[in-house]
Amino acid sequence: METITINDSTLINDLIQINNDRIAGYKKAIAIASRLQIDGLNNIFVEYMNQSQIFIEELKPYLEQQAQAATDGTMISGKLFRIWMDIKSAISGNDEKSLLSSCEQGEDAFKKTYKDVVDNQDWEITHDLLLLIEKQLAIQLEAHEYIKTLRDSAS
Repeated sequence: METITINDSTLINDLIQINNDRIAGYKKAIAIASRLQIDGLNNIFVEYMNQSQIFIEELKPYLEQQAQAATDGTMISGKLFRIWMDIKSAISGNDEKSLLSSCEQGEDAFKKTYKDVVDNQDWEITHDLLLLIEKQLAIQLEAHEYIKTLRDSAS
């Protein structure tokens, strides 16, 4: 099998972008929760925003080794998801369960991006970077399960 050659900085910036998406998504979720007067979720949303900020800070040194700057952008799919989240909350549900369902879909996108990196053994990345990505994925999977549990218990 041919090894895919990828510039580590491109891969790392993709991971940073999905974390930026996650932060922006939870900011949007806080705004929607405030509008729906369900502010009880804000602490967990802020926690996951902070979690992604930590992930970004952990990834940045791998860019600095290559004299690359971290992106502050988001992925197009993330921007489209946040627009869809607004539309969905305006049309359906307008409740805690709908909001948490949207958050879970955002966590699914995050999980997919990270799992694609971890599961693809053809990437040429250092062992240390792979371990960091696996650690971040494990932490995010816990967050994903918690959001799913909250969604399932919401009325």
